[in-house]
Amino acid sequence: MDRSTRDTLVSIFVGGGVGAGLYWIAGYESLALVTGLCWACGLKLTLHVGHRYPAFATGESWTDKRWTGLSVGAVTGAALVGVSPLLPLSNDLRFGLGALVLGAGLVAYPAGSLAVLERVDGATDSASMNSGTPSPSDTE
Repeated sequence: MDRSTRDTLVSIFVGGGVGAGLYWIAGYESLALVTGLCWACGLKLTLHVGHRYPAFATGESWTDKRWTGLSVGAVTGAALVGVSPLLPLSNDLRFGLGALVLGAGLVAYPAGSLAVLERVDGATDSASMNSGTPSPSDTE
């Protein structure tokens, strides 16, 4: 089984598990469906970035890690504090909304990373096409 197929199956399995578990806990079909899709897409995108751009999967310096920290901190804060016990929501709905916010954050960070990486990769490909030299992606 190739890596892309395995990553897709793992993502579907995890997203389905999150959605099914959330439906079992909270009982809201639409919330469970969207949350499961967010988690499946976020995991698939994260695995894609890790395999296609391994140098960008994690940063080594503070300049790289500060943006990851900001993203993780903001999303976690929104899920835990934004959907707080002070809101007039049941505990199961509060848990479901927190899982949805975390899943949306799981999609947002790698999607933003891919938008930049593919734009930079595309600019490199365009420049190499104009210069007549093959780009690294042409030799793969």
